[in-house]
Amino acid sequence: MEASSPKTAATDCDVAAAAADLLDQGVIIDRLSRPITIAALIGLMIGLGLGLGALLIASLLVVTLAGLAETYLATRAGFDAAVLRRLAAGEHASDFDKLDEALVALGLAGSEHGMSRRALGARRLLVLQGATLVFQVAVVLLATALVHAHAS
Repeated sequence: MEASSPKTAATDCDVAAAAADLLDQGVIIDRLSRPITIAALIGLMIGLGLGLGALLIASLLVVTLAGLAETYLATRAGFDAAVLRRLAAGEHASDFDKLDEALVALGLAGSEHGMSRRALGARRLLVLQGATLVFQVAVVLLATALVHAHAS
């Protein structure tokens, strides 16, 4: 039987690095969402010219808007990952307060700080990004089923 080593608490740098790695997964979500968004936008432009049904046009519009929201979330996730990576590297260890003030001034952070809060915010951001992709796919599937049912 091996003796277990005592657990050491994660440092702020460890939490920042893990949160940055988590946000990096948003790239996968963005790669899946982007072609759906482009296809919906093209379909919307063509559909308006061809006079497709209101249901299909509305569905394409919703998918396009959700895709634009996902693109914003992906951009924000990339920015946050870069900031967290800099914090994990210790580049701003002495300037934590200045960085927090800058993020608040930009409207990118709330008044309450702390690495655990940042990590929870990163997780929430990734969940929102994933939910947006799921919503896009659900609208596409629902619209396809409704159009197919209407055609039958």
